[in-house]
Amino acid sequence: METIKWYRSSIVWLIIIAGAAFLLQSKFGFQLTIGEITAIIVVVNLIMRAFTKQPLVP
Repeated sequence: METIKWYRSSIVWLIIIAGAAFLLQSKFGFQLTIGEITAIIVVVNLIMRAFTKQPLVP
């Protein structure tokens, strides 16, 4: 199985962006519900999966 550097991992960037969004929402006063956050992460994850060249392995 081919490995990649951690900074090339799309899931790592998704987690970093989600964390930054969490911090920014409290700073700027807008709130997302847990359901909205979950839906956004699911959609972004599906988009990333569509562009990922490596297959999923158990």
